[in-house]
Amino acid sequence: MDQIVLNSTVVILVAAAFLTTAVSALRSGDRLRQRMPVKIRGQRDRDTGNRF
Repeated sequence: MDQIVLNSTVVILVAAAFLTTAVSALRSGDRLRQRMPVKIRGQRDRDTGNRF
């Protein structure tokens, strides 16, 4: 009997953690879509190190 209650409690806790993580990820999805400025370095020749 104790084992069943303990297993049920663990399952409920894991499900609650999963749902919390999923909701948090869905809410932060709007923040991830914002464009961030990115600096792009020029390509360099592997042998000489000169830029193309």
